[in-house]
Order: sequence, then C-alpha cells, then structure tokens
Amino acid sequence: MKSHNSSKTNIIWHRRLGLSVFLVLIFLAISGIALNHSPALKLNKTDLSNSWLLSWYGLEKPAINGFKLQDKWLYHNGNNLLFIDNQAVAPCAAPLRSGAKNSQSIFALCADTLVILTEKGELLESFSQLDGLPANVEAVAAVDDGLYLLTDSAVLAFDPNSLALTAIAKTPADLSQSLNLMVPVPESLKQQLEDAGPSISLETLILDLHSGRFFGQYGVLFMDIIGLLVCILSITGLWAWLNRLRQIKQ
Repeated sequence: MKSHNSSKTNIIWHRRLGLSVFLVLIFLAISGIALNHSPALKLNKTDLSNSWLLSWYGLEKPAINGFKLQDKWLYHNGNNLLFIDNQAVAPCAAPLRSGAKNSQSIFALCADTLVILTEKGELLESFSQLDGLPANVEAVAAVDDGLYLLTDSAVLAFDPNSLALTAIAKTPADLSQSLNLMVPVPESLKQQLEDAGPSISLETLILDLHSGRFFGQYGVLFMDIIGLLVCILSITGLWAWLNRLRQIKQ
C-alpha cells in the first residue's frame, strides 16, 4: 500500500511538473531548431530596429538634427559619418558641433576636426587638433566669405587655404547672426538615417531569449530552474515507468 501511494504521488508530481514547463520546453525546442538552422533561415541577416527593443538593449537611435546651409543640409549619423543632403561625404567624430558655408566651401566642425568640403561634398581638407585646431572651438561661422572659429574665450579668423589661425581684436558685427543653429532635418533625410541606424539581429534576439539573457540575471536563473525541473521530470518519469514495469511483472 505504501509503495502504491508513493507511486501515485510520483505520478501526480510528474504531471504537475510537465504542465508547468511544457510551454517553455516547446519554445526552447523551436528556438533551438531555429538557431541550428540560422544560416539557412538568414536569422543573422534579419535586423530589428524597434525603438523599444533597442532601448531594452541599451541602444538608442541618434538624435537626427543638422544645419540648413542655404540649399543644403549638413548633418551627422550619430556615429562617425558626415552627410550632405542624402550623401555620406566624410568621416566626422561625433558630435557635429557647427556648420557653415561660404561661396566656395562647406565647413563642418566635428568633435576634434574641422572638415572642409566643396559645395558638391568633396573632401578638401581635415584640420584636426594635431594640425593646430584649438581644443575649445565651439562654433564656425562664415561672414562675407571670411571664416571664423569661436572658442569660449576668443574669435579666430581662419584661412582655409593656408590653414592659418589669427586672433582678431574686433569681432564682426553680424558674426552672431551668421551662426547656424542646429535644427531637425527633413523627414526624408531622417528616415534614411533611421533605416541605417543601430539594430539587433533576429539571431541575437532568439539566442538571448533561448538562454534567458534577454531578461538579465533573473532570466538566466529562470532557465536554470527550468533545466532543474526537466531533470526532476525525467527522474519522476523514469520512476513511474519502473513502477509500472514492476507491477506488470507481478
């Protein structure tokens, strides 16, 4: 009688364990099969860029703002590329601080470099801090074809041909009005950058869900518990089978 009761109890707990983990086991089986066939399913080439998902992974889409320079837009992709309209034109370490345009050239002040471009976006020169660009330059402005660099304590005249800097005693009257303000870029350009922004591959998402890492340390712990329950489920199943076999022999 005692053996019968323990066998019945074992079967009850076996069923309870099976019901408690069967959905997770089905997901693990399906996700495992998908990961085994990732190249064929092209999971690593399927990119996901949902804002919520990127935020969960600690990735944020860059703020898409730029400078309207007459008929052209100068902006940055948030990583290391400078754009004019819809064309990538030059490397530019973030952030893009300022932009200006005169009758001949376009000027972009990046984190540590002043990039000089033609009107068509062709790179003419990169004037970096190693070349003599002051580290505290905050903005660039074009006034009557003269170019000026503004630091936190001075205004410097800049010659794009010789790359010479000259401190000026008198600031041009309309210098402040010549500074271009950063504003949101048009939707057409914004969409282009969003399509090329950060993303998570479907393979990475499935792998993180499969392992529990998607939910951090608690997700990993949950998967560990599921693994332990599967072991117990196997033991109780084997026990039930042995008891059943013994009853048949009797």
